[in-house]
Amino acid sequence: MIVNKLSKTDLELPDYDYEPIFMLGNAMYVPHYVEEHKWVSYGGETKTTVELMALGATPDFRHLWVRGWTARRIFKKRKRPCSVNELKAMLLEAK
Repeated sequence: MIVNKLSKTDLELPDYDYEPIFMLGNAMYVPHYVEEHKWVSYGGETKTTVELMALGATPDFRHLWVRGWTARRIFKKRKRPCSVNELKAMLLEAK
């Protein structure tokens, strides 16, 4: 009988969940791992939540490694994923 066991590396991997992202044209901005309200795109370009919203970036969700600050600052134990309108409201409230 084959028993599937988690290896040590499996236990070290972070949890995944739906995290907010921004799309600005073809560029995807994902939440920084530790800096609150910082979003990172290709080549390490960073923008703040306020900058992205002012530029008309579209919020959405992607299945990514969980960032602790998004849980504390944006979701505050609320359901994710949610509608884009609910996400926009949470982002505005959290900034």
